[in-house]
Amino acid sequence: MQVKKVRRALLMASGANRGAYYAGFPGLLQEAGIEFELMAGVSAGGIAAAWFAAGDPEAMVDSWRQADPWRIAPHPWLSFGRLRTVDRLIQEITLKTMDVCAARTGDAEVVVAAARVVGPGLPLPKLEPAYFGNRAAADDGAFGLMLRATAFVPYINGFRNAVSIDGERYLDGGLVHRVPLDLIPEGRFDELWIAACSPNGLRELREELARVRRKERLVVITPSSPLPVGRWTMEWSRISQAIELGRWDITTAIEQTQSGDGPVFVGHGEFTLPARK
Repeated sequence: MQVKKVRRALLMASGANRGAYYAGFPGLLQEAGIEFELMAGVSAGGIAAAWFAAGDPEAMVDSWRQADPWRIAPHPWLSFGRLRTVDRLIQEITLKTMDVCAARTGDAEVVVAAARVVGPGLPLPKLEPAYFGNRAAADDGAFGLMLRATAFVPYINGFRNAVSIDGERYLDGGLVHRVPLDLIPEGRFDELWIAACSPNGLRELREELARVRRKERLVVITPSSPLPVGRWTMEWSRISQAIELGRWDITTAIEQTQSGDGPVFVGHGEFTLPARK
């Protein structure tokens, strides 16, 4: 008897450097034979989605290790010595360590969320959600711009700066929506795995799941204990602890997913799902 293939999608929320938590996931997912047809994310979650598609968990972890000598510059004008803006680190470490071509052309679809600048405003310009996919990227350089756009935090990279793509300006997708469930089309998948690593992402995820009833089986992964990193933590000693917590929690998620067929919730977050109609 032929076993039906489970169609899965993965969505990872924003979280800045708390996104190191996601680096604990892919190696164990590969070992368990769990594959995703679509991997999506916002900001740090979008960068992680591309890393997952690139298929090299060790390189993903190593990119965080390479960042250890650097610290986050609060403004591009202060990006000297050991200080670097987030965008500069993405260009100098992430995009040089990642196999961008594999992420762009592999079997998995990758979609990242950014915020399109549509008008003036204070303290930030007017923004609207924008989604980019690896299938639409003409080349590796274009896909790299999409990844920079999803994580372009304005107050770190400069309020007047943005990533320009086809004449449009883009900022960090988390400024519009940290956990956009509409990144994952309904009716296409059997399981929807969702991960959130920041307090704001966890709050938004609770609100989204209480408001929207998804038809897929849900597998929700959040930190089971407080992350040892903050938004801009760079020290490898603490980043590595966040990665280990990610490994612990994804192991729990895999075990619970394989032991039953109901929704799975890993971590200390409490979730309420709307009743089925």
